[in-house]
Amino acid sequence: MISSFFNRTKPINMLFIVLYAVFFYGLTRFYLYKADWSAGALTGYAGQILVLVFSIFLISFIIRKNALCENNSYSALLFVAFMALFPQIFVSPEIIMANLFVLLALRRIISIRSFIQVKQKLFDASLWICVSALFYEWTLVFLLLVFAAIMVYRVGEYRNWLVPFVAVFVVGMLLLTYVIWFRDLHWVRETFPFSVDFYSIRTMTPGFISAVVLIVLTGLVSVISFITRYKTKPSGVQSSLLLIVIAMLLACGVASVSNNRESDEVVFALFPVAVLAANYLQEIVRPWWKESLLWFFVAAPFILLFIN
Repeated sequence: MISSFFNRTKPINMLFIVLYAVFFYGLTRFYLYKADWSAGALTGYAGQILVLVFSIFLISFIIRKNALCENNSYSALLFVAFMALFPQIFVSPEIIMANLFVLLALRRIISIRSFIQVKQKLFDASLWICVSALFYEWTLVFLLLVFAAIMVYRVGEYRNWLVPFVAVFVVGMLLLTYVIWFRDLHWVRETFPFSVDFYSIRTMTPGFISAVVLIVLTGLVSVISFITRYKTKPSGVQSSLLLIVIAMLLACGVASVSNNRESDEVVFALFPVAVLAANYLQEIVRPWWKESLLWFFVAAPFILLFIN
C-alpha cells in the first residue's frame, strides 16, 4: 500500500519522489510547452531539475530536523504532487529559485526554537528572503514571518527586532553599489515592479480552478485538524506548526494579489500546505481513508492534465 510505502523516510522513498518530480518537469517542459533543444537551454533545464531535487531534499531535512511530522515521507510527496497540479511552475526558473531561498529562510526560522544563535538565524532568514526577492519581488512579504517567529518563540529582545532590518540594509547597500557601479537603474525597476493584480480571466482555466480548489480545501481541512489537535503536540512543535500556518497565509496573500507570472507564485503556499496535510494524514486511523487520499493526491495531477 502507498501509505505504508511512504510511512518511512528511506532512500527508495525519496528516489520515487524525485522521479515523480522529474517526470512531471519533463512532461511539462517537453510536452505541454515548446522546449528549446539547444545545448544552452538543455543545460538550463538540467540546472532547474537540480534545484527542484535539492528543494525536495531540503524539505525532507527541515521536517526531519524539526520534527514537524512523524518519520514519514508524506510532506515531500505531497509537495511534489501539489506542484504538479500547476505545471506552469516547472517552466518558471525565477519562481523555482525564489521558492528555494524561501525554503532556506524557513529552515532558519523554524530552527530558532532551539534558542541557539538566535540573532544569526534571524539574520540568515532575512538575508535569504531578500535574495529570493531578486527572483520574485513579492517574497519580501515573508519578512513578516521573521517578526512572527520573534513573537511565537518569545525571543523579543529589542536587538532581535533590529536584526531583519540590518539584513535588508546589507542587501540594499549591495544593490545600491551595483546600480552606482553599472548605472543600471532599469534592472532595479524590472526586478522590483511590485505590480498588483488579482487573478485575470485568462488564468481561470478549468484545470487551474480545480487545482486551486483542491489546495484550498486541503489547507482548510488540515488547519482545522491542526487546531483540534494543537494541545496534543509538544510545545516546540506547536510553535513551529503555527509558523507554518502563518507562512501559508502569507503565501496565499501573495498568490492572491500578484499575477505577473502566470499564477505560478502559488508555489510558495505548497510547502506549508504539504506539511499541514501530512500531519492530518498521519493522524488518520482508518487505513482505507489514508490510502484513498494518498492515491488521490498522487493521481490528481494526471487527472488535471487531461482536463487542461
